[in-house]
Order: sequence, then C-alpha cells, then structure tokens
Amino acid sequence: MRLASHLADGVERWGFVIDEPATGQTWVVEPARAEAFLARYASIPSSGLVASRPRFRGDDWPTTLVGFLALEDEGMAALSRLVAYVERFVARSDATLLPKAGLPLEEVELLAPVPRPRLYWGLVANAPSFVRNRPGIPLVNLFPLGHQRPQGAAIGPGAPVTFRNGHHLPLMAYNVELAVVIGRAGRYIPLERAMEHVAGYTVVNDVSGTYYYDIVPGNAGRGYSLPEGYSDWLYQVTASWGGKKADTLAPMGPFLVTRDEVGDPYDLLMYTRQTGRTRDRAHSGATLLGIERVISWYSSFASLYPGDVLHFATMGVDGLPVLPEDVADPRTRLEVEIEDVGTLVNPVAVAESPVSLESHPSYAVRQVAASGASALESPDAWTPGSARHFYTSFGNHVGAEETDGLARLEVPRFLNGPASSLGVSGPLEIPPRATDLVVSIELAVVVRALAAEAQDGRELVLGYAPLISVCDRSFADAVVEPARTGERGIPAMYGRWADGFNVVGAPLTPLPGHDWRGRAMSLTAGSLTAGSRMVSGSTSEYIAGPDDLIRTISAMITLFPGDVITLGSAAARLVLSRAEYEAGIVVRGGIEGLGEVCADLAPHGSAGRA
Repeated sequence: MRLASHLADGVERWGFVIDEPATGQTWVVEPARAEAFLARYASIPSSGLVASRPRFRGDDWPTTLVGFLALEDEGMAALSRLVAYVERFVARSDATLLPKAGLPLEEVELLAPVPRPRLYWGLVANAPSFVRNRPGIPLVNLFPLGHQRPQGAAIGPGAPVTFRNGHHLPLMAYNVELAVVIGRAGRYIPLERAMEHVAGYTVVNDVSGTYYYDIVPGNAGRGYSLPEGYSDWLYQVTASWGGKKADTLAPMGPFLVTRDEVGDPYDLLMYTRQTGRTRDRAHSGATLLGIERVISWYSSFASLYPGDVLHFATMGVDGLPVLPEDVADPRTRLEVEIEDVGTLVNPVAVAESPVSLESHPSYAVRQVAASGASALESPDAWTPGSARHFYTSFGNHVGAEETDGLARLEVPRFLNGPASSLGVSGPLEIPPRATDLVVSIELAVVVRALAAEAQDGRELVLGYAPLISVCDRSFADAVVEPARTGERGIPAMYGRWADGFNVVGAPLTPLPGHDWRGRAMSLTAGSLTAGSRMVSGSTSEYIAGPDDLIRTISAMITLFPGDVITLGSAAARLVLSRAEYEAGIVVRGGIEGLGEVCADLAPHGSAGRA
C-alpha cells in the first residue's frame, strides 16, 4: 500500500493511493469516506462485491496518518482489507467511488507522510565508502552515529527547500536516503523482532547548508571546514548537523510505502538527480548498519513510537554540492528516488527576508502559526510532556576545558535530542544496558512562542527551571579504540537520550529582568545504605546564556512554544555506579530562587518502587 498525508481545504488528511484502471489517473482515497460510500451500496440488491461487503472500521478511522499508525497491527490489517476491496470494487463494479471518497493526486498538496515527526533521526557514516581506503580509520565501531532533526526541517514533495541568511554560500549539498517509519511502539526490542515494528518506507532528501560554519569568526565563505580552534567534535557537529536541522532541509515523501510492498529493503537502486540530470547512483545494500540492528540498538535505551522516522544515511556520495548560481536558479529541482519506494522532487528557494511563519514551507510550522496556539501565555500552561523539542548546550561553562577538554568558543555548541528524554520528578527507569551514570544540575529555559530569527532571546523565555541530567556511560564504554573522533564524541549526546533522563522542575519560574546569573546550584545523591554526597556550583559558571542560545538556534531553526533549552552541564556533577543506584538512590537538585527537582533512580523493571 502507498499511504499519503495531504491537505484538503486546509485540513490535514490522509489516505491510500491507487491508480484508476480505466484512465490510469492516480487518486488519494480517504478510508472513512471510502467505507461510507460502500455502506450506502449495502442496501442495493446485488450478487457482486457489494452484497458481501465486509465491515472494516466504520467511522472509527483516525484523521491523520500518524493517528492511524498508532492503531498498530490491527489498523494495518483493516486497511489492507479495505484497500484490496476498494481496488476490486473500482475495477469491477463502480469507479465513481473515487471522486466520492478521494481526490486526484495532482489536485492535492502532499505533505511529508509524517508531517510532524516526534523522532526524525538520521544516521551518518553508514556506508563502506566512509571507511574504504582511508588509512586513518583502522577500525569501525558498529553502533549508529546520527542526529535528531526538528519538526520544522520536514517538508513534503514540491515544497521549496528554502535557504536564508546566506545558508547556501559558498555551496549546499544533498543526497538520497532510505527512511523507515515505525508502525509499532516498543522498547528493548530484540534484533529478531525488529522488523515487526516497521510500518514501511519513505524517501528522505538529506540537505545541508553552511550557516553554522560561516558564523565562526573569520570562517565565512570556507564551506564545510572549520579553523583549528573549533575542531572539537561537538562544535563540528553543531556546524554540520546544525546545517541539517535547519528549516525545510529534510524533505520526506512522497508516500509511506508499506513493508509488504517493498520486499527486500537491501536490494533497492537509489538515484540522486538535479533538475532531471543524474548526480549519483547507489544501492541500499551498501549499508554498514541495517534496519534491524538500528531499531534494536535505539530501543535499548529509548522508546520508539508509531510515526517515528529513521533514515539510514547516504549509500553513495556524501553531500552532492550545489553551487550558489544553481541554488538561485528558479528552475533548479532536487530529485531523489528509491526503487519501489518513490521519487521525491523539491524546488530550491533563497529567502532574502525572514520567511513568514503563516505560509512556511514546513506544515509543522505553519500549522502552529495558524492554530491560535503559537504562544504560551502562562508558565502554568506548560508541562514537559507538551515539549516538541529539547536542545542541549555542551562545553558551556568556564571549567569545560579542564573537565571536558572543550575550549571556550565565541559560538555556543548545541544539539537537540528527542523530547521523550524530558521527564518530571519521580521514579526514573534506568535501562539494563546502563553502567555508571553522570548526574548534573543544569539551568533550563522554556520557549514561550513560535519564533525564527529571534533578535532578543529574552523575549522568548516563558520561564526558568532546574534540570537534573542523567548521562549513561555505557555509550562511552562501548567505544573500541582506535576509534574515530565522532565515535568518541557522540556518547555525550546519546547518554542523555534515554526516556526521561532530563528531569525538569515544575512549575516554571519567570524572572523579572532575567537575572539568571549568580544563583547557587546544588546536587545531592542520597541512599539509605551509602548516605549522601553533595556538589555545588553557580549559574555564573555558564558562558552562553539563554539569549545567546535562542538567537543562535533560531537563526536557522524555528523554535516552537514549549521547547526546552538547557544551558548544559556545569562543573557540579556526581558519578553514580550501578551498584549504588541498584541499591536505591534519590538525586535532588536545586537552583536558588527556582525550586528543586528530584529523580528516584531505578534499574529496569523496578521503576516506581517505594
């Protein structure tokens, strides 16, 4: 089955895609409307298909594709029966069902199949070409390296890949990637059961730009390169992955093609073209880490949910360059195709002024802008569960060079992780893979309103809160030397991605005048068997503040109301061994004037113990 998300009369809808036998015209058919049409025929005497029409879901079809995927196997089975029935009915009985239950494909605005992905995680360096014939890489660690994209990066077929603030200078780059859409929720998924959690496949165009390279002092115009002072891995990925997280730079589509339609996902030809001309050919079998291994690995520390999107890196050239004159040419089209999955085509646009949020190419952005919910009026209106995005700064305190080997920079490092890694005070489940935990107290801010290119970040702060971060050292323990820089660096990010590992205090506290500096920070870990340990610090240790981070991130990435930004770990940290937290330990953190937050650390299977 081919499934699509689209707009009809300005409303997000979804349907299955079929070709009309008599005319060859392609239609998007809404399941609820198709079943309603068939129901009207049930009372007409017939010896054909209608007389034996089965009931599928009646009027109980969800209104969005992600809502449908949440029905998991039951929903997919019902839809499969309905699609097969409709195809026979249209071919043999009455093709007027199509205009009554759907729209011609050419008349709809296709969205990304998952227009607002909760998890939009893209692997990198996942093909032999990254290590082949490279003497500096004697060993490959077989765990995924990848980045989470914000919802504003997702656009559908035909929507313009839009560059602003010179983000395409001196060039931009793109390539085709196979994406998996999750159809069944799960955590701790065994390798041999991983494919049962796949709903299907789609195409992703992995686009990148150079803005976060260019804003490094003295580095403008150097493309994808950085001066020596910014050579640490965490700023390298701030620059590289920041250019991928930017609005509109991750087109997806045109359809979600269900798993049964594809057969072997490791035997697909892949093409990258520019305005009809071939740029690269590749094959999906050229992957180091396959779908099963990646799903099992990710779920070893965090939950997967229906509608999550995982894309598996380029199998060919990594980042085909497109020069400024091509980007500026209104005829330029970026085209990516995967055999049996589809062809995704997007024009390129250069924005000379701020992009209107109400008419933004990303449906996720413009839907919020038009919903009347583009701002939170009160800190009481926010909960961690309402956050769409979670951003973390790294190496953002005065002692970072000594404690983390990260030099002080003029541009802050930042990355984003899944919002499911945010949690509230209370029991916290520690995955079975975890080893030692590094726990810290951090200052977090919550974004008040939908915003891009913010000039004064303070105006966007809804409130402040203490945050306890938990970082699992098992990711660092898994690195086998001699390793690449990225393999050594990424554990600092992945270690914080487990469900609820960033515990935010509530309610939020507004600070008149935004006087967040000079506040005492404390962190205590206590147990009945080992007593208590405590460390302390101050918010004055931070280098970049909320204003700096909001302006840096929003220059390319639209922030959503309720998003969380933490200034990152300061020097006040505790290391807890597995023996300590298995015996039972409660961590409490506080920031002067902002209240306290606590986490009851519990190994897998004992969360919620007294």
